[in-house]
Amino acid sequence: MPPQYKQLTWFLLCHLFNICDAVLTLVAMSRGVEEANPIMAWALAISPVFFVAAKFAIFYVALGWIAYKAPNLLMPIGILFASVIGYHAYFWLLI
Repeated sequence: MPPQYKQLTWFLLCHLFNICDAVLTLVAMSRGVEEANPIMAWALAISPVFFVAAKFAIFYVALGWIAYKAPNLLMPIGILFASVIGYHAYFWLLI
């Protein structure tokens, strides 16, 4: 597979994982869990819609910049977000 396809795959996976993280965070918050990130906690205090919009906008801009300047970092970021989704899954096993 050519390198640009691998980078595109990781780019899309990062966005998919970010969407999953947002949804799973909102579900966990509805069950009484607190957001650990203070910036996202502030966004969530405004409204869930603002939280999702801010999360997607910040991530979209940051990941686009990374994809342009340092595309070799897309895979580690994707793996990091996959581990966040794994943490959410572990959380569901506990409740």
